[in-house]
Amino acid sequence: MHERRYYFTTRDWLMMAALAALGGVASTYINAIGDFFQSILGFAGTTQWAAGLHVLWLTLAVGLTGRAGAGTITGILKGCVELLTGNTHGLLVVLVDIVAGLLVDLGFLPFRDKDRLPAFALAGGLASASNVFVFQLFAALPSDILAYGVLLLVGGMAFVSGVVFAGVLARSLLGALRRAGVVKDREPEPVNRRRYSLLLAGAAVLTLLFGLYLRGALRGPATLQVGGAVAAPYAYPEEHGDLPLVTAESTLRDVTARYTGVRLRDLLERAQPHEKQGLLLIRASDGYAFFVSLDEVWASDSLLLAPQGQGEEATYNIVGAANSKAWVRGVSELVVMGGTTLEVTGALADPAPFDPNDWQFEMDSINLDVGDGPRKVQGALLGPVLASLSPAGEATTVILHTEDEEVALPLDEILADDEMRIFTLVEETGIRFVVAQMDGTVLAVDVQQIEVR
Repeated sequence: MHERRYYFTTRDWLMMAALAALGGVASTYINAIGDFFQSILGFAGTTQWAAGLHVLWLTLAVGLTGRAGAGTITGILKGCVELLTGNTHGLLVVLVDIVAGLLVDLGFLPFRDKDRLPAFALAGGLASASNVFVFQLFAALPSDILAYGVLLLVGGMAFVSGVVFAGVLARSLLGALRRAGVVKDREPEPVNRRRYSLLLAGAAVLTLLFGLYLRGALRGPATLQVGGAVAAPYAYPEEHGDLPLVTAESTLRDVTARYTGVRLRDLLERAQPHEKQGLLLIRASDGYAFFVSLDEVWASDSLLLAPQGQGEEATYNIVGAANSKAWVRGVSELVVMGGTTLEVTGALADPAPFDPNDWQFEMDSINLDVGDGPRKVQGALLGPVLASLSPAGEATTVILHTEDEEVALPLDEILADDEMRIFTLVEETGIRFVVAQMDGTVLAVDVQQIEVR
């Protein structure tokens, strides 16, 4: 009986799945490295020097399987891994990875010998540059044309990164693995070029439709609510639509541009907040939420609510925040919150409350379930938080005081643990603090106080 052959073998699927999993998990750390260099160097393109490391796994998939189309499949799988592990971009990161996978396969297409370095370089460069432009399609549009020239510069930096890391490095790793006997040489599977081009075109059309769907799904409402700890909550722009539009310069993803919108402080002043201290929660229509301090709101001239579209088609984005995580698209609600600190006491040389605002740039997100369903939350490493307060030499234990119990944890283990975080859960009535691991294991819910003994 003739055995049926499939284009992708079981080995191919396992290889693509493994590379997608590695790439999806590694992307979180690659982003952190990119942000570190951005904070030091600060010029356009510095976060994109590592863009090729995100695509490395896709070009390796094509090289290791010898199959055309492996880039697209691995991109889809990698996007799903990033989505499920709590990437802050949500469904958008799936689109970014799918586009990258398509461009990897498209970059290999012109080359008869797909094992050559130029094929890897072109595929890696195209795929790496694509993230800049995909993200820009969903960002607040700048009001000056010069910003688009900077986008080309940043995209060029990403292209070079792709050539180096997803091209040269991927091809070198592949050669090293072959010489070491870890993988065997495989002849690229012959594919009808015309049929393959049609398949790529079909995949591109489906990706475009997915992108258009996301554009609609991620759009915010035409009216947003301003409320929380305020005396006069209201719906904007149905109320206070007379607030003046201003233009200010801000920087996001290495691109400095001018944006037009309403100053956030003007919006809040009309709501008459009860307190001048605390946090402002920014909630989006897709469920994403982040915060800025009220100190930043009152002090910043460039923190704006920027409209996209006109009339009933208008939606609103937050631009100009110091933290890029607070650049929120499709804003549905602004909530003023007071009482946002957690008392930390005990054997400490420098005791002070834990304020989420002080640690917002060190926060990472996961999907966490504390009994009312999973949701995306932000958390800072508990070890560095306690270390910043200088625990006494004789201190050995950390007590997490909750409403119902006390949870005791060894201090030295907390200081050495790079997965244990204190997460900030923003509710309608205030903030809750939860200590949990990055894998979702919850250690203490509704923490009222942290005591070091």
